[in-house]
Amino acid sequence: MICIRDLSFKFQGNETHTLRDVNLDIAPGEFVVITGPSGCGKSTLALALGGYLFRQHAGEAAGEVLVNGLDARVAEVFDLAEIVGLVQQNPEAQLCTLTVADEVAFGLENRRLTKATIVERSEWALEIVGAMHLVDRPLATLSGGEKQKVAIAAMMAAKPQVLIFDEPTSNLDPTATGEIFKVIQHIREKAGITVIVIEHKLGYLRPFQPRVIRMEKGRIVSDGDDLTSFLASAITPAPCRSVQGPSDGHVASTQHLTLGYGNDPILNDVSLDLHAGEFIAIMGDNGSGKTTLLRCLMGLLKPQAGNVEVLGHDTDRVPVSSLARDMGFIFQNPDHQLFAETVWEEATLAPRNFGLLNDETRNRVRWLLERCGLGRYLDIHPHRLSYGEKRRLNLASILSYNPTLILLDEILIGQDMENATLIMDLLKERAARGGTVINVTHDPETTCLYSDRVLFLQGGRVLVDAPTEEAFAQLAALGLMDYLPAGRVNQLSRK
Repeated sequence: MICIRDLSFKFQGNETHTLRDVNLDIAPGEFVVITGPSGCGKSTLALALGGYLFRQHAGEAAGEVLVNGLDARVAEVFDLAEIVGLVQQNPEAQLCTLTVADEVAFGLENRRLTKATIVERSEWALEIVGAMHLVDRPLATLSGGEKQKVAIAAMMAAKPQVLIFDEPTSNLDPTATGEIFKVIQHIREKAGITVIVIEHKLGYLRPFQPRVIRMEKGRIVSDGDDLTSFLASAITPAPCRSVQGPSDGHVASTQHLTLGYGNDPILNDVSLDLHAGEFIAIMGDNGSGKTTLLRCLMGLLKPQAGNVEVLGHDTDRVPVSSLARDMGFIFQNPDHQLFAETVWEEATLAPRNFGLLNDETRNRVRWLLERCGLGRYLDIHPHRLSYGEKRRLNLASILSYNPTLILLDEILIGQDMENATLIMDLLKERAARGGTVINVTHDPETTCLYSDRVLFLQGGRVLVDAPTEEAFAQLAALGLMDYLPAGRVNQLSRK
């Protein structure tokens, strides 16, 4: 089905190759997982298989890419699209319409299928990803995870012969992640299609025994690793972080906070107190109100009822600009907060705007960029970074001016274990110096290791608010096993 020979690619303006001497054969019906560090070339390889790399990106290419006999370097994208479906890492990059129903039907309409067929396939695809209840929603009102489900449904509806998923569950909660992988396996078994998954969450794929390919620095360095052995060597169990307890410094609070769209409440009677030095994880299913809560704390959304106080200010009465110097917000989509022409300009943009750019700050930014693995990219445009590298640039930009309150919406999307550890260590250091870190996350493992408090939202309400160890015990009692670290699940299964 897929035959790659000596594929190399260097983006225009880059000094090094993103792909180098890649050779790969994938048979019809195979289930292949491609993993490796952030920025190693995984997404670029996916773009090559769909033909997008050669049609939409300037650069130097060498080698051969054949997909079901078509040469991806010269074939038209619409011809390849009948064979290859690519679900991109950033769902917004492939959303074309305004509503969920239109988005899933869009590709089918372009194929001039009958109305009955379009309706049948659209409903089938939405049911598969558990998104039928979203069919009448505008895309702009969806959470990041909900957008990802819609992007997957739109691609599945076309029923291609090869389905490529570039981190298809990066924005999804643990329950939805497990369901999506089961769906992918089910489709592969029923339709006999070839499935390629680019993923860091390898634990969810263990039951399907996929072929594992590992990349580093643009090359394939191993092919055919046993997934169980690979996971055992990559994961070191650790106890949950001990609770240090908050300081007396009051940073923010919400009192009976309620907010919604129309008659549907997104947050419902949320009351919280946040203190200096806390490292708080916010967990919950997609659409439970996690991102909305962050936006309320930042002042980007105003309460319909109740109030939000941050750093001594009522967010309903002060502009966001009055809070910005002491707060940092990293959005779920890194592209939403990249503004400058180079990595260096982006990393120094905030301190420059706040009048804080001096020699000490410049040295701090250089140190942050080096630590985030971005030191060699100072003069390139931020949009030429990988998704994971953009996330780390977002973080360096925020940490450059030492805000008191840091709000993070899925900061670990697109990160391998090494870079996830790096990011969390930087944030832990900030909390140790008195900063408050609030991290929306779907990752129980890093929550266990770094967070001293967990907020779990369900249906816009706070279901659990407790120190990390106690919070996991409460989640276990509620049967929410997908949100527990692997070690805790294993302990419970042995009882």
